[in-house]
Amino acid sequence: MTVDNNWIVLVEADNDLEADIICGFLQEKGVPARKADSSPYAGAMRVIGGQAVEVQVLVPKTFLEEGKKLLSDIDSGTSDS
Repeated sequence: MTVDNNWIVLVEADNDLEADIICGFLQEKGVPARKADSSPYAGAMRVIGGQAVEVQVLVPKTFLEEGKKLLSDIDSGTSDS
């Protein structure tokens, strides 16, 4: 899924905290990353309503494969961090 001309969805995190952790990890490894913009009310509803709403993590198109590899390495336990 493409969000704008330069950024593309890498992964959907289960919540804001997981998305922040993923973004921080990717940025530490040199991959620009950010959470998809959403309505400020959506975050409040996640907290108030207690609903699990996925949060999209975006990277520039040129970093998509590198981001996928880094997350795959984490899942398989082969990351050096």
